[in-house]
Amino acid sequence: MSLLSVDNLSIGYETKNGMVKAVDGISFSLEKGRPLGFVGESGCGKTTIGMTLMGLLPDNAKILSGSVRFQTQDLVRLTEDQWRSVRGKDIAMIFQAAMNALNPVYRVDDQVREAILAHRPDISDKELNHRIRELFELVEIPYERIHDYPHEYSGGMKQRVIIAMALACQPQVIIADEPTTALDVIVQDQILEELRAIQSKLNTGLIFISHDIAVVASICEDICVMYGGQIVETGTRKEVFSSPRHPYTKTLLGSYLSLDNEEHIIIPDMRESADLTLASGCCRFQANCTACDAACKSDQPTWIDISPTHKALCCDAGIIRNPHD
Repeated sequence: MSLLSVDNLSIGYETKNGMVKAVDGISFSLEKGRPLGFVGESGCGKTTIGMTLMGLLPDNAKILSGSVRFQTQDLVRLTEDQWRSVRGKDIAMIFQAAMNALNPVYRVDDQVREAILAHRPDISDKELNHRIRELFELVEIPYERIHDYPHEYSGGMKQRVIIAMALACQPQVIIADEPTTALDVIVQDQILEELRAIQSKLNTGLIFISHDIAVVASICEDICVMYGGQIVETGTRKEVFSSPRHPYTKTLLGSYLSLDNEEHIIIPDMRESADLTLASGCCRFQANCTACDAACKSDQPTWIDISPTHKALCCDAGIIRNPHD
């Protein structure tokens, strides 16, 4: 049984030029113990999905259709008061900008304490202090540093505090939105290793959002590739990265230089950004797809099964199913 199930979710933003559909009819499920990664270029809708799952969409955003099932609840229908009992307790988020996510005038342990008290106001001081110490040990921050202010921490330590806050109430689902942004590669590797260990130890559901293919591949079992608000390919890590089928996935992977196979390097030809004003269901990659024909511009793309766990969204079944193209 899925821990979290999203069905035909569409989200739009009201702009001066009308409604822009930033997420267009996506469906996916999160299984316990199998980290799920969302990868794609900036602006493809990854963070919008994460903010929707946290009930944190901005005022100009609107859920146009679909459902988000968690346990017995449809999160789309929750009121703000109902969200307060879910957010942080059942579903938590590791935000991408640690400095912006921490209050600069509060000590870091007080900020973790506040996260716990929001859902457990009756907890004893002894138990609360023990839980805070336990969390800092889990993310490997020395106990003598827990009373510091955020500006006294390095970037990696700030990110560890954000992880501790997300874990404070033992949520069932954790959403990690670009958790290693702006960190150097050594600290990035340390944070990723920590996330892997924590996820394995606690057996929580993890949704990992990133534009970095290598980072997603290092931590996720299942992958969703996004372009222009649509999931265009989904499958296991090996299926998507070793045998990509959608033209965008191939282009995305081709943008990473390979020192072992220099003669096979693909130079992506991305002429235009995704047109988010296209009618619902239309292929948004058509302006950049070398295989696009007249049918692609008039027909709606359909899901084409490559294996029981691997599928791609396209108008041309021949392109998707042919492994030698």
